Amino acid sequence: MEFECEQCGGQVQVPKDALSGELVSCKDCGSEYEIMIDENGTIELKAAEEVGEDWGE
Repeated sequence: MEFECEQCGGQVQVPKDALSGELVSCKDCGSEYEIMIDENGTIELKAAEEVGEDWGE
């Protein structure tokens, strides 16, 4: 299954056996998306949050 990248309009591939919460990325720009699958099996992509470094402060 393919989705359009929100950043560049490229193609984001989602494998058929993908699980909710997995991360996929755009081949063209590298933007990461989290796979969201609802109880009906509908797949949506949500921009993955970037995790900042924790320096223990």
